[in-house]
Amino acid sequence: MKPEPSPEIRDRWLAIVNPAAGRPDGGAAWRAIARSLQEAGVAFDVVHTERPGHGEEIARRALLEGRRRIAAVGGDGSVNEVIHGIMDAGLADTRDVTVAVLPHGTGNDWARSLGIGCEPQQIARVLATGRTMLHDVGAIDFPDSGGRRRWFINVAGAGYDAWVTEHVPRPVPSAFTYLGIALRGLLSYSSPEFCVTAGDTRLEGRMLLAFVANAQFCGNRMHVAPTARMDDGLLDVLAVEELSLLEALPKLGKLYTGRILGDRAVRHARAARVRIDTRPTAIIQADGQIVGTTPAEFSLLRQALRVIVP
Repeated sequence: MKPEPSPEIRDRWLAIVNPAAGRPDGGAAWRAIARSLQEAGVAFDVVHTERPGHGEEIARRALLEGRRRIAAVGGDGSVNEVIHGIMDAGLADTRDVTVAVLPHGTGNDWARSLGIGCEPQQIARVLATGRTMLHDVGAIDFPDSGGRRRWFINVAGAGYDAWVTEHVPRPVPSAFTYLGIALRGLLSYSSPEFCVTAGDTRLEGRMLLAFVANAQFCGNRMHVAPTARMDDGLLDVLAVEELSLLEALPKLGKLYTGRILGDRAVRHARAARVRIDTRPTAIIQADGQIVGTTPAEFSLLRQALRVIVP
């Protein structure tokens, strides 16, 4: 029988640092965060990722070794890898795990939804205080392909946002990269026919995209789902009709200020389960990572993770 891990291991944070996240700075951002954590008396160990998907492997192995406090240091993609490692570790109860995001990516949209900024001393205060919430975790299944279940903690989407995500270079050059590619792509992108089933609601037609949101922000500050709550067991669905570049430009202000739900081009629903079918097939992204193609079924594990919040 494997011995029980010591309380010291269980209670000590493991910081999984993505050195490729954010703007190239030779590791200065992480060193500033680490100094602030030490000054705040936070006990932690550090592992750096070395390749895409490595954060998932590190998190899963750490949990199997008995750790129960995992901090993702990076952006939304770094967080997504850690979430996969936790959800696929085979734990009896994932609520035994406490997750923290120490934002130092380009977008940091999940951290923004939680109210955690990028200033190192604030990050350290949040971790030292130790306040938590039980947070929903989104799941995506692909019924036709039988592919692996994928997870998301923030926002998933089908159609144009995933197309833009696929075209964003890695590492992301700047905070405006996503928006620039999104605007240019509208000149040539062809919108699929969508059928979105969200509970008893059915949304059909030629659509630019459909967001499936667990939290509120994506695409670097786009406030796509202002009514989303991260612990209520419901997904917010925003379906946007086909738009030209000239039609999209006036809507940017609404998109960044959380007023997009009032726009005539947007349809909104809330449900615990969502299915998206398209013709032709459309790309699916989850937390800014390409995970598959339609058809796709989205669901939630309610309050499945304990998450550090301010």
